[in-house]
Amino acid sequence: MEGVAILEMDEQEQFLAEVLEKTVTIVNSVEEQYRQAAFPIILQKLININEAAASSNQASKANNPQETQNLRLPPGISVNQFFVKAAPDTHTGRFVCAAYYLLHTGKPSFTQADILEIYGRLRQPKPKNPTDVMNQCIRKAHIVDAPSSGDKQRTWVITPDGEKYVEGLLNGNTVSND
Repeated sequence: MEGVAILEMDEQEQFLAEVLEKTVTIVNSVEEQYRQAAFPIILQKLININEAAASSNQASKANNPQETQNLRLPPGISVNQFFVKAAPDTHTGRFVCAAYYLLHTGKPSFTQADILEIYGRLRQPKPKNPTDVMNQCIRKAHIVDAPSSGDKQRTWVITPDGEKYVEGLLNGNTVSND
């Protein structure tokens, strides 16, 4: 029995070592001024992603397939339906909601062009200075730089705080006046 506990501890230590290594790699790709704030957010997100994957694997092994287990959006919801429900009333709120929608529809990292494409689908007027809006989202710790994917376009990911903000909008617990 003691051998099983040691094996489980070794697996947990291995898991944490891998997550820490990934976190450091990602944080090193973030601008210096955001690294201290980004580290705990990214670490928590990676732990949550890996725990969700592990529980998803356990669910499928138990013959209980739940393809959308980690999604917090109803399957098949359109971007228009999602934005009607969330009702963000600022560009910053719309950017974070767009990031949330992209994450929960299978696109965890995104570009500014992806966000502006959602504006087009919503037929919303685009912000005059999208870079400034993105920087506001970063200052509020709703969005952080994603690791470089090799192409020249900059990418971002929504943070757990950003997700909580959008979930607050969806539940009527948050006001979008940023």
